[in-house]
Amino acid sequence: MALPTRSAASEAPRRLILDIANPRSRINRALWGELPEDKERVYPRNVEVPSGGGIGTARGIAKAYGVFATGGKELGLREETLKELMAPAIPPIRGFHDEVMRLDGMQMSLGFMKPGPGNLFGHSSSFGMLGFGGNFGFADPEAQVGFAYVANLNGLYLMDPRQDELRTAMYRSIGEKNPVLLGKGGTCR
Repeated sequence: MALPTRSAASEAPRRLILDIANPRSRINRALWGELPEDKERVYPRNVEVPSGGGIGTARGIAKAYGVFATGGKELGLREETLKELMAPAIPPIRGFHDEVMRLDGMQMSLGFMKPGPGNLFGHSSSFGMLGFGGNFGFADPEAQVGFAYVANLNGLYLMDPRQDELRTAMYRSIGEKNPVLLGKGGTCR
């Protein structure tokens, strides 16, 4: 099976790659180091970072997002909370720009990434987050499904292009059209 070609939209920006290698950059410090806790006594997996720092299997991540996508009852979430998560991201005064990831256009809301022109991944009510090396998970409340892609070979991706076909197959398996393809005038293959 041939791997899909990498597109500019799925690759990590060169500046981000350089920043990861720079020990003084924000992303390097966030990924590798400067935990405010005592490193001698705090195991890094115990540090809670909302919508980041998660460790899990694709099945576990998809299950968690699936709970969000189907009303959040297992988590005791209120309807108002889910409505806020499903709402469009509100642009900051200076526009959508992530200083740590060096990205323009990444729409964030309440700690989650939202679909937008540069990040097409689900219906407009969807929300999720990128993971290190191209891993990705999201909830799609309109389709009532959670999705996760966890690569066994991480690359220099923001969104690994290999997950596109899996996401299309997932939507097809539940009788939905892939919203990304519909937005581009395509249909589910």
